[in-house]
Amino acid sequence: MSLLQETKDIQSKLALFCRTGESIDLPGLTPSRLHHYRRLVYNIIQDNLESSFPIVYEYIEREKWQGMVYDFFCRHNCKSYQIWQIAGEFCEYAIKEDFATRYQIEYLNDLLKFEWEEMLVYNMENISPDNYIDTGDPLNNVMILNPEHKLLQLQYPVHLHSPITAIEKKGNYFVLLYREQGTGKVQFIDLSLWYALVIEQIGSQEIVLKDLLKEAPNLFGTINMEHLTETTSAFVKELRTRKFILGFKK
Repeated sequence: MSLLQETKDIQSKLALFCRTGESIDLPGLTPSRLHHYRRLVYNIIQDNLESSFPIVYEYIEREKWQGMVYDFFCRHNCKSYQIWQIAGEFCEYAIKEDFATRYQIEYLNDLLKFEWEEMLVYNMENISPDNYIDTGDPLNNVMILNPEHKLLQLQYPVHLHSPITAIEKKGNYFVLLYREQGTGKVQFIDLSLWYALVIEQIGSQEIVLKDLLKEAPNLFGTINMEHLTETTSAFVKELRTRKFILGFKK
């Protein structure tokens, strides 16, 4: 049953007050008690963000963190109906508003993205993989990946080091996040550029590893193909052991 327009208007005004603190006139409410609504809603949002970004919260100065949360709370009109998804809106808002520069926290964008994407992988809807068989030749058969995964590119290795250490190691980093079938646990693997390309290409098209390896000289120039084939085959074997590569196409 849909709400009456009058009820919608009252809800919208109360929500706007909770965000901005600007005075409103609502029937049946005692003005002196309105601030309690705002305090309660703010505390819910703040607690949710602190639990969603535990590493960010641990390492950022409290004054800066509270400034970011309050700015987001007052100025951003949340669209999510599920409270856990508000963390994603906070991540997008922080990047858009360039909190990293404003608060002089160089690693902030990367750490927010990493923690949010980890949560997103954990909560994503179940995705059934294509039909596969257990046995096959990694070089010559199409491999089937766990579809519940994300590839991230970062400037700081926040997935490997504390933010204080990561800030000294700026570069290009690639991370695979995936949800284990059966356990539901989110795992991550640090990747080289080549391994990230291998996963991306295998996951996006029906291509075999042998054909991918042929493209390596075009990407990297002169390269020891025998060594690359050995190391890539070992990497694929590890992904099989870690149950990210599920099997081979029938």
